[in-house]
Amino acid sequence: MSSKAVFLDRDKTILLPDGGEKYIYRIGDFYIPEDYIEALKLLSKSGYLLFVVTNQSRVASGHLTETDVNELHNYLDVILEERGVYIEEYAYCPHNPRGTVPPYNIACLCRKPRTGMIDALAKKHGVDRPRSWMVGDSDIDMIAGKKAGLRTVQVLTGWDMYSHYADYIERDFAAAAERIAAEGVRTD
Repeated sequence: MSSKAVFLDRDKTILLPDGGEKYIYRIGDFYIPEDYIEALKLLSKSGYLLFVVTNQSRVASGHLTETDVNELHNYLDVILEERGVYIEEYAYCPHNPRGTVPPYNIACLCRKPRTGMIDALAKKHGVDRPRSWMVGDSDIDMIAGKKAGLRTVQVLTGWDMYSHYADYIERDFAAAAERIAAEGVRTD
């Protein structure tokens, strides 16, 4: 039997920058609003597997390492699991053809808006794409979701406003989760 899932962008979708930084590099650079924790729980209780799919091209530019990315994900797991939330798996793309750090300065199939991360996770976990969702803050997230055969929700907590590729647009992740849970009841 196939599973339904929500593929989540990370930065400015479920993690918000803490302080003046506009990028999330390491532990301490972000916070998770309490209602986002509850939103993740709602999606899990609604039967969705949760995946994080994030471009981390700052690895290709030398601003952080893959170890930094993995440490942040491990820390995030600790925070979420203490609250009863489980991310099934994290996927990240460290590539950017404009980067300066080999071997990361390449064009790849995993960097959103390409669908490599979503495709790999969907295949590995038997995801039913028509019953699944992509949530993110940018056109890139919405394009990747559409190309991967997912329904899409853009949240307005990032820099992009009102993507033409989004099926739905919500003010933040908490509202997006409510939308997905309600739509899931109608389609199951």
